[in-house]
Amino acid sequence: MHKLWIALSTINRSWLSRFRPLLKILNTAMNKLNRPKLNLFKAFLLVKVIIVCWAVPNAAMALLPFQNTGNLYVSMWTANEIAVFSPDGTPVERFSADGLDGPRGIAFNPFNGEIWIASEFGNAIFIFDHTHRFLRKLEHPDFNEPVGVTFSFTSESIANMSGYQVYISNSNGNEIMVFDESEQLVERFTGTALVDPNCSAFLDDGTLLVANRLGGTQGDGAGAVSSFDTSNQFQFDFTTTGISSLMAIARDTNALQSGLDDSVWVTSGGGDNGIYEFDQVGNLLTSLLPADIDDGRPVVPQGIAFDDEGSFVVVSYLNEVIKFDADGNFLNRFPTGPGTARSTAFQACESQPGANGECIALGANASLSTNAGEPQTESGTDSLESQNGVAITADTASSGGGGSVGFSMLVCLCWLYRFRLRVHRHRL
Repeated sequence: MHKLWIALSTINRSWLSRFRPLLKILNTAMNKLNRPKLNLFKAFLLVKVIIVCWAVPNAAMALLPFQNTGNLYVSMWTANEIAVFSPDGTPVERFSADGLDGPRGIAFNPFNGEIWIASEFGNAIFIFDHTHRFLRKLEHPDFNEPVGVTFSFTSESIANMSGYQVYISNSNGNEIMVFDESEQLVERFTGTALVDPNCSAFLDDGTLLVANRLGGTQGDGAGAVSSFDTSNQFQFDFTTTGISSLMAIARDTNALQSGLDDSVWVTSGGGDNGIYEFDQVGNLLTSLLPADIDDGRPVVPQGIAFDDEGSFVVVSYLNEVIKFDADGNFLNRFPTGPGTARSTAFQACESQPGANGECIALGANASLSTNAGEPQTESGTDSLESQNGVAITADTASSGGGGSVGFSMLVCLCWLYRFRLRVHRHRL
């Protein structure tokens, strides 16, 4: 094991220097491997940590779901509210804020648990803390019906515990607008035939996939998934027969039978009203049509999100949530109540649950996350100072059906944290 560490440390030292904080922890852990009571399982765990760290490129990524997920959040478009449900579908509460008009994409900031909600007709991003207290708005004069929010991180931002970016789908501007941690616009880009971008999601190699609702190179205006590289350059797009008005996209964390990971599921709000699974290059893997689901009643798919068990939910415009297992088999459904359900995301929880196994909302643990700041009730500023509470035990970022986010370096940090605890318990 020690020889393995030496071998890894001597390869590409300039690249490894980016992860100096991680290497320090790994070096300490390797020294502890010499203790006789540390069993082979601990050695295997460390190898896994090294492999995860080694495989992470310095590129923007946001992986779903969170390590631990809690309640389900659904944006109620015409009610101008966010409805919260327990994992079994029991209504918990609804919340809103003055000016929240046409809420769409929902994303959880994995550094501090803030909840970012795109206000389609309010032309702003409304930001709440984990208690649903309104904090502030992100506004820009070029916002034209923003509908999606996606958090992005790099290896350096994780190592420094700061420096995230937020990708906003500016639907009527036919572009993606990128804001930095201080909520300043740093980049904007479009792609070939990008028309009305909605939800987006990152793959583990840094590829950004955007649900291009009305665009696509096939020219029929039915929508397609647009793929962008780590420099935000358009690569290609893909779709299939039956898709019309492509609404949402979510990365599937379940490995395929081929052993490959990172397929994606998308929802079609028109056409066949189907739910489709594709591999990373656009090959169709699965189609779920309304007739295939439960009793075959009508479904108008909108948002989609995965939980920490690999199951996923799809929100229907007809005000219900439909849950599927990891293979796309129907599990159950429940009503959302009035208000036109559109987008959805699972709550981000701290790594360690409460005493009774309950979700502790990310940001609620003061020892891991600083206060999110005083609430803001007035609008009129393009940018407000970001509060940077950091929770290093989160291993992904949020959302689905309008926003998504995290980064695989967080996985690495989480494994390092667990490894440290396990080593500590077995010290002589």
